[in-house]
Amino acid sequence: MLKYTLGATGIGLIALIMGEVIIPQQAAAISLYSITDLGSLNPTATGFDAYSAAYGINNAGQVVGNSILPSTDVFRSHAFRTAPNSAINPATDDLGTLGGNSSTGYAINDFGQVVGESKKSVYGSDYAFLWSDATGMQNLGTLGGESSVAYAINNLGQVVGSAETKEGDFHAFFYNGSGGLQDLTTLAGLSSARDINDSGQIVGSAQTQSGQNHPFLYSRSGGLQDLGTLGGDEGTASAINNLGQVVGRADTGATFEPDDPKECPCNISHAFLYSGSGTLQDLGTLGGPNSDATDINDFGQVVGSAGYLKGSTVTAPFIYSDGKMSNLNDLIPANSGWFLGSADGINNSGQIVGTGTIQDPERNYPVHAFLLTPVLEPTSVPEPSIILGSLTASAFGIVLGKKSKQQGKAKGIV
Repeated sequence: MLKYTLGATGIGLIALIMGEVIIPQQAAAISLYSITDLGSLNPTATGFDAYSAAYGINNAGQVVGNSILPSTDVFRSHAFRTAPNSAINPATDDLGTLGGNSSTGYAINDFGQVVGESKKSVYGSDYAFLWSDATGMQNLGTLGGESSVAYAINNLGQVVGSAETKEGDFHAFFYNGSGGLQDLTTLAGLSSARDINDSGQIVGSAQTQSGQNHPFLYSRSGGLQDLGTLGGDEGTASAINNLGQVVGRADTGATFEPDDPKECPCNISHAFLYSGSGTLQDLGTLGGPNSDATDINDFGQVVGSAGYLKGSTVTAPFIYSDGKMSNLNDLIPANSGWFLGSADGINNSGQIVGTGTIQDPERNYPVHAFLLTPVLEPTSVPEPSIILGSLTASAFGIVLGKKSKQQGKAKGIV
């Protein structure tokens, strides 16, 4: 999911041609968030039948995810894409499938292109798709195997994800609009690409020679870089912004004693931030043992989920900004009627999407996608600044935006 509002396609193309980087200046500090219920593709349903989840957002405020549909025979859930800053409209926002009963949208760029996964038949495998207004849903295929998933798309239409090979392994892939999927694996075994920025830098998780999954940063000029961990064995990178900052989660090497011993393994993993050099920065937690960063915008604001109860795996969504991690449940109106469960995407306006539960027993506590919009100080008036100059690798390219994560299930990677 991309993280920069173009305003119009022409502005983005001019920026590409002229080598100008257009960056909205940081607005005043957030005092609170308003919350929008994004609803469902089954708007009259209650409880589980009303389920929807949001995984990605672009800078126009369009949101993607998936939602359950009305059904009398077989379970159906479809990918959706909303209009800017709007709830789901079942008449216009259902993206359909590749022929099966389910699909999920994980990421959207600023041109409204969506990527994700969809079934071709009710009981068949999932395939990576690219959806656009012009072509509808396009099957991107695999690396010779039976399934694939697309996790991210940048403003150039480049797609990354994970696909099965003919040997049955899952490898990170890159798709550039033609010629099929390109296998990115350069390490020992399994890999998955989770995000790509507008400079073509890619992040994800790859298996090392010793069989551990480590976060990686890949570029065509620099190859694949193992980012390491926070002291433990495993980790994964979930998102990268246009400044080359990377977020994800990594084991710390420590363990904890859970309230329920059945919840082990008890390795502690924390959200991390990598800023282009040095080691990973541990972002901590909300008081519990674990945390996981899922997305980052071009101002370095990070969202994810973190434990807030000591000794428990129960988590809450967070925003990390200006060196502080905050529980998003504490930043929405106290009478909102919501309990937020996850935060999966953030754009350059600071809007956040995720999934939460509406505390309404008459509706049987439906789980819905939500959109949070910052309530800014009255005096904050964001002004654009334009930086002239050629787009160099050291500047990590044009600052136009970034994906989603969203966050779907990883294939072949822990």
